[in-house]
Amino acid sequence: MIPEPQKTYLLELLAALGPAANEFVLVGGQALKFVLAEARATRDFDFLLDAIALRENPANVAEKLAALHYTVVPESRNFQFQKPIPGTNEIMRVEFMAPQELKRGNDFRIAIEKELHARECLGGTIALQESDLHEVTGALPDGTPAQINLRVTRPHALVLLKLLALDDRYRNVRGPEHAAHDRDEARVHASDIIAILNAAIDIAAFREAFYSQFAGDPALGIRVTDHLRDYFQEDTSPGILLYEESLRTGAPVDRNARTQLADELRRASRMMTEIIPSGSFSALRFAVDDICNIDQRRGLAEDFLQGLMNAGVPVSSEQAIQFFPGEVFGGAYRRGDVFKTSAYEEVRKLSTGEQTLMAGYWRIRSTALLNDEGFKVRFGVIWK
Repeated sequence: MIPEPQKTYLLELLAALGPAANEFVLVGGQALKFVLAEARATRDFDFLLDAIALRENPANVAEKLAALHYTVVPESRNFQFQKPIPGTNEIMRVEFMAPQELKRGNDFRIAIEKELHARECLGGTIALQESDLHEVTGALPDGTPAQINLRVTRPHALVLLKLLALDDRYRNVRGPEHAAHDRDEARVHASDIIAILNAAIDIAAFREAFYSQFAGDPALGIRVTDHLRDYFQEDTSPGILLYEESLRTGAPVDRNARTQLADELRRASRMMTEIIPSGSFSALRFAVDDICNIDQRRGLAEDFLQGLMNAGVPVSSEQAIQFFPGEVFGGAYRRGDVFKTSAYEEVRKLSTGEQTLMAGYWRIRSTALLNDEGFKVRFGVIWK
């Protein structure tokens, strides 16, 4: 759990926020301490804010932070605050984030209230919803006992955020001057993902929760599950290699250590294959894109739509996926996969969470067919 002296000043902050503290969800490294018995050391607190609730019921957060002697981190422009912890050489730092869809234009910040902003967070809406209350017990700085509930995002939502951060850092989108730091951060995110899975008591239940969280945002779900597959599908995938780099840092190089490292990498790789997209999910996911790529595969789309019209199945319905022609499965294989010819059979193999995500993704992508005037004229009877 959260160590001292940070815990005391976290309790001070939550107490000062009062009821508004329920709109603050802990994410990032500190949230890991509610998941892992031995989480990596980190002292900063990252909070995801329910910006809409805080706008509707202003809590004067900036004023309360000032009253507690927090100051704005100069380069942050009102989304990071810090203060020295009395009697120590440590700093209490908090950073605020909010769902990305609330930002305006090219500004990465979201206005919360006067003199308080939050940094955009892709996946933030899901992480807010997928959270639970945890009791934090200790004492305030004056010694008064305190017992306050803190909202913390759930492990599967943490993995969602970590996968997005891993991809961002691994691709070094900030440029060469940040390459070394981004590589270090990518190692941290890959290791955190594996650590969270290590702590899962029931991997199957974790997997279902992970896929189900994207019911309201299937486009993000496809993006994140693509990252999961791309970074952890094979023992030579980038996420596993980053984990190896992390394990090798400062480790001995004797034969026994090398054997233990190899064993751990094999174990981690096997574990990650339990939550990556199934072969059926991946085949259908790429089939969706293939059929909706009408600029290059118009004939394929026509054959598919004709099959739907013969069966009387609406284009955007979940049942439409079962009518994908077998030829769309040609490019979705990896070593050891069984050749797929029946979309109906592949849909039946999906878990409940995978089915929901796939149906949502189809509804989004099928608009490419529905917006085509030529198709609408020919197949209008199933045009919904």
